[in-house]
Amino acid sequence: MPRKFKPLALAALVSLGLSLGCGSEDKPGDPLAGAGGAASSSGAEAGLAGVAGRGSTGGAGTNATAGQPSGGAATAGSAGASNGSGGSGATGGENAAGATSGGTSGGTSASAGSAGSAAGSAGSAGSAGSAGSLGNGDLAPPRPINVTAAKARHQATFRAKDADSSVSFNDNSEVAVLDNRAPILLGKLVLQFGGVGTNNGTLGGGGEFCARRGFHVLGLAAFQDYDIVSFGAAFFGDARREVFEGKEYTRLGAFANIKMTPADGVAQRTQKALAYLHGKYPDQDWGYYLQADGSVRWSDVIFTGFSHGGSNAARFAMLVRASRVVSASSPRENLCVRSDPNNCGGVVATWLSETPKTPIDRFFALSGTSDDQHLQQLFAMEKLGYSGEPTSIDGATPPFANSHRLTTKAPHTDFCGDARYAAACNYMFGVPPENHAGTSP
Repeated sequence: MPRKFKPLALAALVSLGLSLGCGSEDKPGDPLAGAGGAASSSGAEAGLAGVAGRGSTGGAGTNATAGQPSGGAATAGSAGASNGSGGSGATGGENAAGATSGGTSGGTSASAGSAGSAAGSAGSAGSAGSAGSLGNGDLAPPRPINVTAAKARHQATFRAKDADSSVSFNDNSEVAVLDNRAPILLGKLVLQFGGVGTNNGTLGGGGEFCARRGFHVLGLAAFQDYDIVSFGAAFFGDARREVFEGKEYTRLGAFANIKMTPADGVAQRTQKALAYLHGKYPDQDWGYYLQADGSVRWSDVIFTGFSHGGSNAARFAMLVRASRVVSASSPRENLCVRSDPNNCGGVVATWLSETPKTPIDRFFALSGTSDDQHLQQLFAMEKLGYSGEPTSIDGATPPFANSHRLTTKAPHTDFCGDARYAAACNYMFGVPPENHAGTSP
């Protein structure tokens, strides 16, 4: 029987109030600096997660840094505002759709402070507000997004080694796109992966689709030129994990003759590419996706891909807590000849039985019914526990019975590169209505 998963409720617990913005002098060259998020000439540093109490005449910001595992204590930064508003919100404002309004207070680990009083013209912050994760388990951004580049499509290509001199393998081209002509900037980073044999960074159908709808998009040079189906049940997951982490998990197949390091894995390449791009193009704010310690905030990252790359997307989201997964003509990860979950007649990847770091209700896939791998793709979705039942998008409109297992009469296809599937792709990527049409190429 299919496993049922109800969408997880998002709960951001805020003790005494939401912070709304106080910093005024930005440092755009610093990945942590942004509108209201870096240094304030008024002497108030923006508190993004530990939220001070609010009063009738003054609200206090804090110097807590959001998104760190343990957070930072609030220590009496003063705001001096007369309307009772505290520090800068995590992702509020016109640049960040879908973000928590005015910021979120670090979930269950963040409290406003023991006193949180805000009387008088300046007000004083509480002493115990700590920053951490959002109430739903995702990390809070350390500051609001701050894209100030001219309204245009901004595209850059570079080599993996340009971003990280320690790269020793698969030094291929990478591509980054931000199109801030979209009505709303979404504050989500899309990592796109192509089909088998694609070792250079590519936008593909999904990446290009998202680039025109308010996302930051990165096509990374990921090693994908290997046979995934010939080396047993454990190899599927071990090979893909090695590609993600750059650490040795298998010596089978193509991996017998290569030696990867973390600099050659997707995880470190993502972090290095973001830092590199932010240094070169600070007005595009690629550094928004880095935490205060320089690590990637995976909970604002969407993994997507076609075929082999779509299986990568699902596998990578098992290893870190991602914002979303969208797979086209994938995931596969088995050689089943029938849909019987107890005896499918073929090898099944062991990782399909792992517990995912990303909530399973964030996984989406679209499979063509005339694809030779269609049965195997449906089996993988069932094995992983994707939400809903297999549901055809043909002649239907979103939300497709709220299913995340979508089908269509088509062969093996990179669907989001075809305008006929725009409605389904907007649904799977969570694009707000204002951005549905997309910008011009």
